[in-house]
Amino acid sequence: MNDTFLEKGVSKKHNQYSEIFITAILIILALVVILPLLLPWCFVFKTQLEFAYYPWSWPKEFKWSNFLFAWEAVRIGEGLLNTLWVCIGAILCTVPTSAMAGYIFARYRSKFTEIVFYAILAGYFVPVQMVLIPLYQLCNNLNLTNSLPGLFLPMTAFGIPFWTMIYRSFFRSLPNELAEAAWIDGAGHPGIFFRVMLPLAKPATILAVLLVFIGSWSDYLLSLIMLNDQKLFTMQLRIAQFMQSTGTHNMPRYGAAAIIAAAPTIMLYLIFQRWIIKGTLAGALKG
Repeated sequence: MNDTFLEKGVSKKHNQYSEIFITAILIILALVVILPLLLPWCFVFKTQLEFAYYPWSWPKEFKWSNFLFAWEAVRIGEGLLNTLWVCIGAILCTVPTSAMAGYIFARYRSKFTEIVFYAILAGYFVPVQMVLIPLYQLCNNLNLTNSLPGLFLPMTAFGIPFWTMIYRSFFRSLPNELAEAAWIDGAGHPGIFFRVMLPLAKPATILAVLLVFIGSWSDYLLSLIMLNDQKLFTMQLRIAQFMQSTGTHNMPRYGAAAIIAAAPTIMLYLIFQRWIIKGTLAGALKG
């Protein structure tokens, strides 16, 4: 009897230690993500001289002039518009295509469709860096370089395999009786997809739209390769260009530009966080 109680006590203490260890790991990982977002606020309201002497102290006076200077120097308004067009183009090309492909691979399963699906899925495991040279040559032959379509179309190509897999898993989790009932009522294949299945995939669609937007907004590598005209520069390129021109000695203004560039994606995530969680829990990432 005493041995049983002793074993329970040891097991309970072991579980407590495991929970403490896991919690500590999660806190560290959260800090790794959160600290880069919080650090610019330590010096963004300071003057250049104040930052040089007291970089990590609380600012003596909150100065908003760094934001105004960054907005004008980086031409953020023009960069926001370019980046917005890229995000909209990536969403319009990625989400509908992935939804239709995922539905076909989920509902019309055969050896041929399975082979095609895994061939498309193989593109998900190809890193962007590996195909930059042939990608640039292809876009150059198609006269797409140095243009916004030449930027969001490659994003679409790299995004479709992943979101096709997500939609396929989501549509496979839906009961077949829904499609059969719609077919009996006289709906054709397009009607079943657009009127029945796609509305049921709303959580996955919202999740896809949000993450494609955030990924396109944060892109730097493809923008750097595909765009040469400064009038077409996205936010990330303008921030990098501003950093190169001013140097690290003007960190308050650079921090202001970085905060302005990151603000839309952070606000979007905070506003639609429950939809991201709902889309995940609803089965968008199952299978």
